[in-house]
Amino acid sequence: MRSKRLVGLFVVFVALFGLLIVRLVRLTQPGGAISQAAQTHGSYSLKLGVERGTIYDTDMNPLVNTQSAYIAVVRPQKNPGVQLAALSPHVADWNDLEKKLGERLPFSIRVNTPNIKTPGVQIVQMDQRYSGSDIAPQLIGYLDSSGNGAAGLEKAYNTLLAQNTQTILADFPVDATGRALTGLSPEIHREGDSHTGGIVLTIDRDIQQAAQKAADKYLKIGAVVVMDPKTGDILASVSNPSFNQNNLAAALNGANSPMLNRAFTSFNVGSVFKINVAAAALESGVSPAFSVQDNGSMLVAGRLFHDENTSGYGLLDMATGMANSSNVYYITLGQKLGADTVLNMAQRLGFGHTYELAPGLLPSAGNLPGNSELGVPAALANFSIGQGTLMATPIQVARMVSAVAADGLLPMPRLVKASVDKNRQVTKTYPNATPDRVFSVSTAKQLQQFLITTVQEGTGRPAAPTYGGAGGKTSTAQTGWVENGKAMNQTWFAGFYPAENPRYVIVAMMQNGTAGGTDAGPVFKSIADSLAPKLGYPAVPQS
Repeated sequence: MRSKRLVGLFVVFVALFGLLIVRLVRLTQPGGAISQAAQTHGSYSLKLGVERGTIYDTDMNPLVNTQSAYIAVVRPQKNPGVQLAALSPHVADWNDLEKKLGERLPFSIRVNTPNIKTPGVQIVQMDQRYSGSDIAPQLIGYLDSSGNGAAGLEKAYNTLLAQNTQTILADFPVDATGRALTGLSPEIHREGDSHTGGIVLTIDRDIQQAAQKAADKYLKIGAVVVMDPKTGDILASVSNPSFNQNNLAAALNGANSPMLNRAFTSFNVGSVFKINVAAAALESGVSPAFSVQDNGSMLVAGRLFHDENTSGYGLLDMATGMANSSNVYYITLGQKLGADTVLNMAQRLGFGHTYELAPGLLPSAGNLPGNSELGVPAALANFSIGQGTLMATPIQVARMVSAVAADGLLPMPRLVKASVDKNRQVTKTYPNATPDRVFSVSTAKQLQQFLITTVQEGTGRPAAPTYGGAGGKTSTAQTGWVENGKAMNQTWFAGFYPAENPRYVIVAMMQNGTAGGTDAGPVFKSIADSLAPKLGYPAVPQS
């Protein structure tokens, strides 16, 4: 009899212990009361979000964390209908809200307004990483599902940005079953260092926005780079089409590869490369008065090359050959110089080479044909007008024009200038590299005048700014692609502003364009006009 009683007590004990284990398992499952953090001393923490280190422009204007997000911290009531009615108009997923309310456990949910006042609901404001209309998303990059940098500068400086992170938590008092105690609001607090520490770029937010506006107006598919010709600082970098970093699924499936950074991608170059040929000629002692009779076309080893104007431009010198973008003139000049001379100048100007703008962040090196390829006369003819296998990035073209604008000194591009702590005090600087002299001051001055004449009198007239003048070169690069019977060209305008003592180099490139002057020239003009007040000129109204 006694043994039966002991057996019965043992069975009851096992049953009660089993129920306790089941209850603990339920509490520690995802969505359970202890799922988001460990429960201690009658409370548990609900993770509301993370604020990550900041990326600043050159003037310490934040380029991320620029808008607010609102998180509703909800302690479900006995009658969930009141909370459901108050919250449902302001959430993205009504079914998710209803499900969470039904579980009767505290939770958080994103809402679109701070103005929700109902029992058991507390609104917490935090910084939103991306606004959805951020500038330079291809450059900034984006985060993966774990909150780590997956591309761009977010990836390059992931460790530094992650070290400057704050986690926002809501601490709930709970009863023995893990349910929030009624009548008590959660305590909101932050863990970790301030997210105001981060990195400082060379990008100028105002110039970036002006470049983006011009690109949106004129370039459906293309890129814009604005560079300081003396330092190599990248002041703006635009790639169109753009994308929303908050909706990566749409970007991955978007037309025309919106996540591709076209400013860092190589394209066919075309007549912009005539600057390189002219530089090589002047450095080799060829007179700028060297003349060629242009009748509209010429034969090279049995292959016909022609100008845009097939009637020709008549007798040209180096300046008028540039202004009219004469293929006949620059093919003839390239033959006079020889492949080695033209190729050597291209190598000195940085074509065919890349450089690290941030850890692991390298633009394309492009393609520079070798001596053996250029030993074929038709290949040298193509190379002399920027055609054939030559490819370069907008940044490489900006460097070449910068060397002209900076009196023969080739700058090394710079994108990141410093890192800062939580007090926004500089902890490390990334100084500019010393520029390389690639041609003489005399050569640079002559090239500057060639390009000024091109804007004043030649193919670059659509790029002429309202004030200050400019120098630049158009380009219509043939790709060999045809779509719906139309040749797909890559069109460029690359130049400096203002004409005297240039402060800015602006390069615009359009994919699937028609002509560099009419496609990319207006982009240059729009950006230059937006920069006019920085140089003391009157503001130019922008349409």
